Amino acid sequence: MIGSNKKRLTLANKSGFSLVEVLVSVSLFVIIILASTQIFKLVIDGQRSALATQNVQESLKYFLEVTAKEMRMAKKNSNLLCDGITVDKIFATSSNAYGDVITFQNYDNECVTYSLDADGDNQRFKIQRDSASGFISPNKIRIESLSFVLSDSTSTQPMITLNLRAWALNEAQFKSDMTIQTSVTSRYYK
Repeated sequence: MIGSNKKRLTLANKSGFSLVEVLVSVSLFVIIILASTQIFKLVIDGQRSALATQNVQESLKYFLEVTAKEMRMAKKNSNLLCDGITVDKIFATSSNAYGDVITFQNYDNECVTYSLDADGDNQRFKIQRDSASGFISPNKIRIESLSFVLSDSTSTQPMITLNLRAWALNEAQFKSDMTIQTSVTSRYYK
């Protein structure tokens, strides 16, 4: 009987965690969880931003390839098919309400016009060939500005420098604003 009383006394003398110790440990746990959640959110936001940038680049890559190919193959306006292009010139630039417009005669003898135009609330790159027209840039990309700079001297091939500013239509923090500039020279040698 004396042995069982000893066990009771030793169990009664053992103390647990105090309220202060529990509060401090819970507070530290919450701080660690909040910090790791913020780090996770930063990683996710960075990935979304990188995907938006990649989306804009891929969408504009196709657009730039199509326009560059057609501009390189442009012909001199020898028979006045295209309005605005003087005789023996390849390109003519003008402007509309959204930015610059370029006109030329392509290798199929069609009069081609590249411009920026409204598509609902969005601005997209538009191609017009004789009587057919359509948008070439995707509706998930907004092209904010478009300009064509023509360097046309008589001793060299004409060169078009295309400048555009575009972004993906996502949440504002992931819009991936991008400015692109490229130059294209005509390869028509006749």
